[in-house]
Amino acid sequence: MRRIFWLAWRDLTLELRGRAGLLAVVFFLTVMLLILGLAFGPYPQDLRKAAPGVLWVALAFAGSLLAGRAFGLEVEDNTLDDLLLTPGGKEWIYFGKLLFQMILLLLVGLILVVFTAGLFYLPLLAWPGFLLTLLLGTLGYASVSTFYAGMLARLRGREVLLPLLLFPIVVPVVLSSVQATIALAQGVPVAEMRHWWQLLLLFDVIYVTVCSLIFPWVLEG
Repeated sequence: MRRIFWLAWRDLTLELRGRAGLLAVVFFLTVMLLILGLAFGPYPQDLRKAAPGVLWVALAFAGSLLAGRAFGLEVEDNTLDDLLLTPGGKEWIYFGKLLFQMILLLLVGLILVVFTAGLFYLPLLAWPGFLLTLLLGTLGYASVSTFYAGMLARLRGREVLLPLLLFPIVVPVVLSSVQATIALAQGVPVAEMRHWWQLLLLFDVIYVTVCSLIFPWVLEG
């Protein structure tokens, strides 16, 4: 556990110290939300209907853009082999990078929720439900993106290959998150929409378990 937290803390420190990559992602997604807001027209009811889908499409783009940051610095600084030479199992590397990805995605996700609420009239009265959906959705997305980022870390063109491999696998997570967000925006009672949270939790458990078990062999291979 100490290794996991220190690895995530080190990556966060380097990422926030540089700031260029994270700010570029936030700026790109903000421009994308503005363009989509103009495309859907000036009517609040149309914008409100499109808000959940727009939010999670933006988060999916954010996840693919930030996924490369997990192992990009390791490859640039030639420190990936140093992590592999650490005694013991290598699952802690996956969980450390997953925690790093989760924190970044949650930060970006909170910013996107605020922008979406302002541009698309997304009601945030049920904000605990939105936070839970954001947490479960980003965990499922980050679990797969971290796995593929490690698998493609040493390959050229990994920025192009990563979305091609990632998006087909995380479609269930994105769709479940969109449906949960729609239900929250429409004021559906929790008892009637909690099955979406249960489905998200199921995918999270499956993705994290499978990816953490396979990751050591993939990384060392």
